[in-house]
Amino acid sequence: MLFAGTSGFSYSTWKGKFYPSSLAGTKMLPYYADRLHGVELNGSFYRTPPESTLLKWAAETPPGFRFCMKANRGLTYSADAFDRVGLARIFTSRIAVLGPRLGPVLLQFPPVRRKDVALLDSLLAALERPAAAEFRHESWFDDETFGVLKEHGAALVVTDEAKWPRAPLVDLGGVAYFRLRRGYTNASLEPWVEEVRSALATHQDVHVYFKHDLGSPALARRLVRLAGAAPGSRRSRSRPSTPRRAEPAAARKTPPGRGEGSSA
Repeated sequence: MLFAGTSGFSYSTWKGKFYPSSLAGTKMLPYYADRLHGVELNGSFYRTPPESTLLKWAAETPPGFRFCMKANRGLTYSADAFDRVGLARIFTSRIAVLGPRLGPVLLQFPPVRRKDVALLDSLLAALERPAAAEFRHESWFDDETFGVLKEHGAALVVTDEAKWPRAPLVDLGGVAYFRLRRGYTNASLEPWVEEVRSALATHQDVHVYFKHDLGSPALARRLVRLAGAAPGSRRSRSRPSTPRRAEPAAARKTPPGRGEGSSA
């Protein structure tokens, strides 16, 4: 199943481009969910939405929709003395009300955090739910890290962003997760369309989220169309499981938007 969308959905700057100009803010999520099948919510990195909000979101979206919540920054950005495991348990219990609409938790590690497989293992165990780990220091990219992710059924996030090292394309389990953080032309998007097609052949779920830019909803819809797979589709084509680096995509920067999910 392919879940493609953007980082956040409640951007007033998208009115007149993606949303109708007169659409009320309270109607944005249902409109979004009629056209895209997943969203990455980065606002939870700073504050977990209240239960009433999460329940409302679940009620406003169809069964095939997925919310990928970014884990609270305390889990990975805090000092060693902080109770990260305790916070992970609190965080995962609070987001559980989303039920089957909850996709993988995005666990983001900062660039100053070098490989610490004990920390990774403890956080994944405490979350007790599917997760996707994004590492911003290349020391993480080795077999030891991959083994921990595989043991917990977690995905290795492949991020296309000039500032961070790109993770290798390696199959670890049933979920693949891509964060496409640049502006893309039709030509520069094509290599990622091919990667998504390949991932669909060997994974149960594939998540692809674009940056919170004005043109991102259209990019997500184009990717779904070109990949030839709407939610519920399956492909039988196989691809090698050998880790390899993705080819760089040509980048074109676009101004960031504002609103839910505006962190990177």
